[in-house]
Amino acid sequence: MGLAKKKKNAPPPGAEVPQGTDAMGKYGVKSESKKVKKREALIRILTIILVLMLLFLSLMFACSSYVNKAGDFTVTMDKDAYNMGITLSEKADFMQSSRFLTGEKCVDMLDTTLEWLPDDLDDIDGSHNNSNGQSFLAYTFYVKNGGTVDVKYEAEILIDAVSLGVDEAMRVMVFRNGEPTIYAKPQKGTTDKREENLDDNGVSRYPIDKNFVSSTKVMENKVDLFRAGDIDKYTVVVWLEGWDPECVNKILEGEIKMSMKFLCEEADDSDGSSAEA
Repeated sequence: MGLAKKKKNAPPPGAEVPQGTDAMGKYGVKSESKKVKKREALIRILTIILVLMLLFLSLMFACSSYVNKAGDFTVTMDKDAYNMGITLSEKADFMQSSRFLTGEKCVDMLDTTLEWLPDDLDDIDGSHNNSNGQSFLAYTFYVKNGGTVDVKYEAEILIDAVSLGVDEAMRVMVFRNGEPTIYAKPQKGTTDKREENLDDNGVSRYPIDKNFVSSTKVMENKVDLFRAGDIDKYTVVVWLEGWDPECVNKILEGEIKMSMKFLCEEADDSDGSSAEA
């Protein structure tokens, strides 16, 4: 039987391996290296997660700031229409035009009624909320066809957010070139606010012209011909109708956010006709 060959540089049996020897370094360094790599990978993952969280929080903050800045009522022009020269402005001279307008927030809106609102609602440009102790939202602006072609457009008012059913007793009056139309949401359990508005003698307790188009859309208005150079004036007034049966104390703590949007395209003809939906 031959003798087993002694492994090169192997310590004798039972001998302690002193620290710092090749045998210790060969295996200990590898183990430590793996730990360092795992730790570095974990740090990188945590750093990426932290950066993503910060970006998400920044985005949420920006969106929140935008909503708060935008107020309770915004007006936007379709981008394609804006490129065609259809613009918005708070002044009839259009010295400052835009495709985005915003009305001031109406804070602590209380119940009122149409007869208590001021007579000059359609005479003041821009935001003119609250008057003579009455709380309401009022915003006046202009739409101009500053392009070279005749167009047709559709205007709609949307309910973007609502709480505590405040829209149940809300009224929205829209002036277009001086002509007002009052919109209301049908009372719960009915399909027509105008029918439940009548008293025992068949007389309206408060004026209503049209029902909301849906639970999320107040109105839609179509204009078939808007000639190059034409200007339309709009005033939007929002209040809580105190005579409405749905105007109860709990909704006074509610909130609502609405937007008005304009969509345009070239007119089919130039016969001077226009129609409203």
